[in-house]
Amino acid sequence: MHKTDTMDHDLTLTEHFVDLIAEFLAVPECEVSARLESELRDPGRLVAEAWRLADPGTPDQITSFYQETDSYIYDLASDHCCVRRAAVWEAIVRRIERRGPYQDVLLYGDGIGTDSIALARRGHRVSYFDLPGKTSDFARFRFAREGFQNQIALITRLGEIRAGRFDAVVCIEVLEHVPNPPGTMRNLYAALKSGGIALITESFESVGPSYPSHLPANFRYAGKTHRLMETLGFVSTYYNSAPINRPMEFTKRDSNLVGEILRLKGRLRRAIHTKWRYITQ
Repeated sequence: MHKTDTMDHDLTLTEHFVDLIAEFLAVPECEVSARLESELRDPGRLVAEAWRLADPGTPDQITSFYQETDSYIYDLASDHCCVRRAAVWEAIVRRIERRGPYQDVLLYGDGIGTDSIALARRGHRVSYFDLPGKTSDFARFRFAREGFQNQIALITRLGEIRAGRFDAVVCIEVLEHVPNPPGTMRNLYAALKSGGIALITESFESVGPSYPSHLPANFRYAGKTHRLMETLGFVSTYYNSAPINRPMEFTKRDSNLVGEILRLKGRLRRAIHTKWRYITQ
């Protein structure tokens, strides 16, 4: 598919978001359409502009920014319409459903709720977690419109996430935004059942003027997600070398012999992958 064809496809996919966003934000549809098209052409521009205007510096200011801005509604809507995201999402669904149908899944930082809706449609028991604010309010609005308001459990405080409850946790492009990524990783570990999986993408390496909400202090974690997760008690059970938005899978291991075997298999898999990548470069 050529770049122009992809752009036309992406613009077509945004049409179903226009009336929803226009109604929710009480703005004209033509304005919503223009902003979504702008985001497709220049991903992240609206968030970057809003970030520079707000100039949040402390963790509390960063939290307030996420709660008050509407720029993430446009950013996430356009991102979820892009064909490039489909491969990532399909891989995540396969990893979840490999475990069987009707899993208990926590969507950690699901923004406008697209992934929660997609998994609920497939019959999974879904819990949505994100900070209270405009973005999560829009997700709630969408759940009601889609008829999932009684099927998707809404969580807006970390303390409401039950320990050891979930078969899978999905955390897509969240870690680079939070002030304490290892703390968030610990939250994922606590939420999972023994043997449950965490499916993660992150962009620690993407920092600079185009990504001001990717905290520069988190650049030190680039390339270290596997090591950090294993330190917490996870074992790496799947690795995809795609450079952008790769879905990584980590299993919460048991403290018994089976867990140790999983840990060793994960390390061996990563070592082989690293060696092969070195040889073929």
